[in-house]
Amino acid sequence: MKYDLHTHTKYSDGELTIEGNVRRAFELGLDGIAICDHDNIDSWQEIDNSKYEISLIKGVELSTYYKGENIHILGYYLNNNSPYEELDKFLKDMRKKRETRTKRIIELLKKQGINIEYKNIEKFADGAIGRPHIAKAIIEAYPQKNYTIDKIFDLYIGNGKSCYVKTSELQTEDAIRILKENNCLAILAHPLLIKKVDYKEILSLGVDGIECYYPYENKKDYHEVIKEAQKRKILITGGSDYHGPIIRNTMGKEYLEGEELEMFLKAINKNTSK
Repeated sequence: MKYDLHTHTKYSDGELTIEGNVRRAFELGLDGIAICDHDNIDSWQEIDNSKYEISLIKGVELSTYYKGENIHILGYYLNNNSPYEELDKFLKDMRKKRETRTKRIIELLKKQGINIEYKNIEKFADGAIGRPHIAKAIIEAYPQKNYTIDKIFDLYIGNGKSCYVKTSELQTEDAIRILKENNCLAILAHPLLIKKVDYKEILSLGVDGIECYYPYENKKDYHEVIKEAQKRKILITGGSDYHGPIIRNTMGKEYLEGEELEMFLKAINKNTSK
């Protein structure tokens, strides 16, 4: 069996519906996929009520922060019929707070002569919007000023600056705790994309596993991550980070199979008698 454990749909920033993802997976001969939309689990109810040719796993990809760096944590719901309303409410509240904060920063930037729209910021965000995405939108809107992200932080949106608004950024350790409290496995996503901190520090925060198989440019890179997972005796996962046929990454380019898949499925299917 082969499972692609990292796909996105229109519930966040993917191009296809759940049915579209399933159809593509079936055409590729995959036996299952996980739907891991950014910072929301709106798809889960549809998954509950759907019957497809392949297996679907309920997932989520949380945008978190650890020592100032954006860290993505994948959550996979345990197949034990436990309630997840608390997680759903938390994510909805979090998205609303981030949207409100971003719009307030836009208002403050206008007072400084910088005019950008929410939609122009949103396109840079892979889920939750943060200040780096605001900076990128400013750079795009004002190419003649030769802004850099650091310069925009120094001038406008850095802590204590004129357009700074206090944040309620989700800390990585809190995300891991919240997922576990709501019947989910917590998995560190694409660790080799983390640049400012050592991903091994995050493994020490209590994750259940690590996404070892991912479409990195150099496929040899993930062997290091596999060894680390084996040493720590945590779950190994993998997936394509599929967002659709146009955006990037081909479904099934990376996947999980064999004993590693068996261990993952055993973990999410524990306590199914509840």
